[in-house]
Formats: sequence, structure tokens, C-alpha cells
Amino acid sequence: MQFLVSWCRRLAADVFTPPFAQALPSNVETFVAVEPVRKILWRRIRRSLWLTLTGQRSLERSRIDASHRRILWIHHGMPQIGDSLMDLACRVLLRGRDLSVDLLIDPHLAPLYAADDVFARVYGDPALAARNEYDLVIVLSASAQSLRAKLSHFKRLPYVNLQRFYTGPEFHRTLFGFYRLDQLLGGQARDEDLLAIARPHMSVSAEVRGAVDALALPPRFIAVVVGGVRGWRTYAHWAAVVEALRAAGATEPVLLLGAANGAAARDAVVANPRAGAVLDHVDRHSLPEVFEILRRAGVVVCADGGLLHVAHAAGAPTVALFAERIQPEYRLTPANRSLALYSRTEVSEIAPGRVAEAIVAALREGVVGVSIIRV
Repeated sequence: MQFLVSWCRRLAADVFTPPFAQALPSNVETFVAVEPVRKILWRRIRRSLWLTLTGQRSLERSRIDASHRRILWIHHGMPQIGDSLMDLACRVLLRGRDLSVDLLIDPHLAPLYAADDVFARVYGDPALAARNEYDLVIVLSASAQSLRAKLSHFKRLPYVNLQRFYTGPEFHRTLFGFYRLDQLLGGQARDEDLLAIARPHMSVSAEVRGAVDALALPPRFIAVVVGGVRGWRTYAHWAAVVEALRAAGATEPVLLLGAANGAAARDAVVANPRAGAVLDHVDRHSLPEVFEILRRAGVVVCADGGLLHVAHAAGAPTVALFAERIQPEYRLTPANRSLALYSRTEVSEIAPGRVAEAIVAALREGVVGVSIIRV
């Protein structure tokens, strides 16, 4: 009986224990405290049984070796921009190796990687990717949605699994990817070397750079990302932030970016007579163009979300707003340049004056590494 209990505990631990030795920032203690053990265990057993029944368990490999020269990386079923950029950031570890790597991803995310310097080809349609021959598939996890395309088009190919059974806690997706992919490649990199490069990565085409050149942007500007999807992660006081910036003596033009859901916030900033020079670029650009705009910004200001990760991929200094269960430690690494403000409730609880102070500090003093202020 004791053996059975120990076995069940080991199985359940796979759900919240990373498959590598390095410490991973996460809320695992909270997850284990509130999630019923039987539910955790059933999730692990169900996925293991499913892998066996679909014939995938015997195809999983523990390493990417020299025989795996043609690789397809499948990142299906995670439609958010930010998750995609964090999960795929570790692909830079594949550069300089004697292999070819293609990407299969949700169609709306394919433009993010169209000019990529690691992925040779990018597909939004599994049937198109299936026309090629591969030696190995990389999948995100043991979930049905992660393996759906593999089962449909690459059922008999061996594969490596990045997250395996790990699911549930809020965790640092970027670091997870770097630690895990390095492990799959043989674990030769030093932790400090991984931390020095662990951030999202993007490349854009010459056409995109030319399109942004044609905008004739100011040589120094503040990029502010407005809008959002979830209320607690959507900042509601951008007009007041811009006004506070002007009161503090910041004269740089403010360039507004974001999706269509930022229209109301954009209108509030533009309508403020004390806003100074404002450039409206909300809902006007492709994601690669947004990347190139952010790459040229003096500082990027935004709440945690997809465009924050685009900004970090661009290497831009950021003033980043976090709240509730997403701690800054779950998103930022030493490779970022970020002043992070965190509220326990929602990002709109961060006072506009505090945001403006951080922006002014970033402009005047620069941003080196990561600083976190809890408000």
C-alpha cells in the first residue's frame, strides 16, 4: 500500500515539477495548496494513458541527437502572442547546428516568424508541412491540443516533448523553454549563459524595415501600448499618465500602439489638451511592423501582454505593469531591460504618477537589467 501511495505521489508531482534540475519561478506552492491531489493525479494518469492508446508513448525521445537533422517544431493550440513568443524563444539554442528546423503554428501567429532566422519554413497548415520529410517532431506538451497535428499528419514520427506533463501553475515560460531545450540538446550550457540570452526573439524582413522607415518616426519617442483583453491586465489611466509625463517635463512624442480594443484609451489620450505631441498608430500595423517600431522607441510602456514580449524581443527598454497572479518574476529575466510595477489586485491600481515617474527614470537614467517595484 505504501508503494502505491509513493507511486501516485511521484506521478502527481510530474504535473507541477519541471523535468530539469534548475529552479523555475512559479506559483507552485499556491497551486498545490488549492488544487485537489486527486484532480492532479487524474490529469497525469489520463494523459499517460492517452499517449499509450495513441501509440505515442513509445515514440517519445529523451534527447535531440545527431540523427535528427530535419525537425518540425509544432506549436499548435496556444493562440496568444505572448505565450508563443515565450515558448519559442529558446529556439535560438538551435542556431549554428547542422540541422534544419521548420515551424507549424496557428495561422494567425505565422507572420510573427515569417522572416525568422532559425525556422527555415513556417506553416499554418499541417497538410502543407506534411509534404516534407522529417526525422523528429518537437511538441509543446502531452495535451491533446498540442499533439493533435502530430497525430493527424506525423503519427509515426519520433518526438521530444518540451513541457511533458507539466501543467497548472503560473510559471516562467521563457526560462522553462531554455532550460528544457538545453537539456534535450545534452545539457551543455551553463545556467548563467542561458540567463544572459533568455528573452523572446523576433526577426523582420527588409520590407518591414522599409515600411517603418517610411513612417518617418521621431528620433526619440515614448511608445505606449493601450487596450487589452482582461480587465485586471488592462490599464485604464493612460491619459492621466501622459498628462503626468508632461507635468514632469518629458517632452518626447508619445506614440500609441495596440489593437482595436485600445480605441477608447487612444481617444482619451488624444482628446486631452495637456497630452502634448501624440502619434496615433493604434490598430494600424502588422505585428512585425509593431516590432520594428518598438525597436526604435526610447522606452516602451505597457501592461503584461503580447506586445510586452514583442518589446522584449526588440530589445527595447520597458516600463511594464503587472498584477494579481502574474508576478514580474514569471516574465522577466536578466536579459530584459525593464522597470516593473506590480499591484496585487489589477494594473489600474498603479497610480498614473508612479507610472510617469518610472517612464521619466527610464528616459533619463536608462534601464539596465530588471527592477521591480511593488505598489
